[in-house]
Amino acid sequence: MDRKVLAVVLAAGASRRFGSPKQLALVGNLTLVEHIQTVLLGSSVDEVSVVVGSSAEAIEPYILPGAKVWHNEQWDEGIAASIRCAAQYAAETQASHLFLFACDQPFVTPCLVDKIVNLSKFDPDKIIACKYGDSVGVPALFPNNYFELLRSLRGDSGAKSIIKKAAGTVFVEFPQGVTDVDYPSDLPLQI
Repeated sequence: MDRKVLAVVLAAGASRRFGSPKQLALVGNLTLVEHIQTVLLGSSVDEVSVVVGSSAEAIEPYILPGAKVWHNEQWDEGIAASIRCAAQYAAETQASHLFLFACDQPFVTPCLVDKIVNLSKFDPDKIIACKYGDSVGVPALFPNNYFELLRSLRGDSGAKSIIKKAAGTVFVEFPQGVTDVDYPSDLPLQI
């Protein structure tokens, strides 16, 4: 199988705590969903997609040229439904790796993305995930041997359980990853 890294932004949530679609909150002169796409389109991934659900009609105009959009009709189930959607698409397009991103982590950079993609060349069958604070999670890159497990997720729990249980997961320190946007007061003034 040829190497193909598919980056997917999980942007289907309802942003209940935020009070409005946080995907459209401004950081500098870009919305959060535009910012993460800009980062990914400027990195070494092979394809960029955004999974939308709640507020899809409002978010779609902010999908950048070069990125694809996918609709998660089951978005109200929780993040697992978006991950299943991403893993299904990755399998259908014969991606070798699925790289998952949240749109509410404003400090993800092309440098971080490229570092993880490059590490995967040395450990192509291992999950490479970020470590921040007392947690691990996205951005996280999954080789295709984990797609079936990702498609088995249910509810409002993400891929953290898979990351923690996997043998030999490689962790990349990403201290700024602890900053995610749940409330308007979480938005950084600048990136």
